[in-house]
Amino acid sequence: MKKLFRVNILIIILLVLISLGCSVTPIPSVVKDPEDVPVIEENSSLFVEDGVTGITMFTTNDTKYSEQFGYTLWVQEDVESDPFTHLNVTLSKLSGNEDAGYGVVFCSYDDTMLVVLINTKKEFIIGELTGNLFTILQPWDDTENLKSGYNQNNIIDITYDAGTGDFDLSFNGVLVTTFRDDDAPFHTVGKNGYIVVISPMDNFPNIPVSLTFKKN
Repeated sequence: MKKLFRVNILIIILLVLISLGCSVTPIPSVVKDPEDVPVIEENSSLFVEDGVTGITMFTTNDTKYSEQFGYTLWVQEDVESDPFTHLNVTLSKLSGNEDAGYGVVFCSYDDTMLVVLINTKKEFIIGELTGNLFTILQPWDDTENLKSGYNQNNIIDITYDAGTGDFDLSFNGVLVTTFRDDDAPFHTVGKNGYIVVISPMDNFPNIPVSLTFKKN
């Protein structure tokens, strides 16, 4: 069964990072006060694609995103994949809190999507986002197949096998894990995009959160 969290992705990050260096196990459900629901917003204006290079730049130091419980921003492309088969994206974090996640969304439709997040500390998580409800499919874990630090290009590659129902996730050309989405709402079609978590610990306006994404 999936474990539901009415918290945003960043809160999950902070809870799990307490146990860095240990094997990660599923976290008991935590229900936050309704007033503690963070902002998760689609915002295409902050993801700017260069028509020549195909690189999408995200950058902001706007203090309106300095929320107590974090702020998550995402964007999706116009074209729908039906069915979803493959996504390959190169991404890099240039500045911002080292723990905060960033990554890709895929199979996005009707306010629900699958998400793969990484951070600058060689960690990743897989989940389903439906509105403000985040469901863990693969808890935060570390991998030697991600590059650590800032200004490092990492490649996220996701393939879906309709015959088996398996998603394969690779980082930088190496298969890291296989996962499934066995509970409704199911994700086999939809749009792809990018996602960025802004941490309450980000130092706005002094240091912006800046990232690049490129669909390969």
